Amino acid sequence: MSDSDLVRGLREHDPAEFRRACDRYLPSLWRYVCTRVDGDPHVAEDIVAETMLAFIQAVDRAGDAASIVNPGAWLRTVATNKVQDYFRATARVRRLVDEVRHNSPEADDSGDPVKRKEREERRAEVRQVMDQLPDQYRIALEWKYLDKLSVREIARRWGAKEKAVESILFRARNEFRERLKKKDSDPVEPIRQTSRTTP
Repeated sequence: MSDSDLVRGLREHDPAEFRRACDRYLPSLWRYVCTRVDGDPHVAEDIVAETMLAFIQAVDRAGDAASIVNPGAWLRTVATNKVQDYFRATARVRRLVDEVRHNSPEADDSGDPVKRKEREERRAEVRQVMDQLPDQYRIALEWKYLDKLSVREIARRWGAKEKAVESILFRARNEFRERLKKKDSDPVEPIRQTSRTTP
């Protein structure tokens, strides 16, 4: 069966074609992603799942489906973008949450009231986004980036498996990133200073 036949079958929501797609593309996609996330199986699992979901959604859209000439290459391209998003989100969350932790102005802007004000407003925005997250996501991020707990320790506190904690952290970072991106694109509104206590 050709790639175009498989895409056509997926557009018709044929379960057999979905199984064929998984058999044909999942093993290589898994290896491709896993090697790019330092062999972390939990992160790889989430990215592969998101990539396959994006594939199925694209197949359902006529314009997108027509552009999927080589599904394997399409999947690798999307997976690469999601891997990059994962590392960017991880770095950004770590940096922004660390800013909340360190409240004293940095030396290079201590004499500049404008820069100091901008930094304070940014911290307030980050705190506000953290406050708006579901409790599970907020606590996971605080424990990971403020309290510097390992995934194993978070799992122990929650009585959960490490795989479950990795998945929660993955979703929490994405949610944090998306909410902060939305706030950055929204019209400027006064930021209310909020207090933060770590549970």
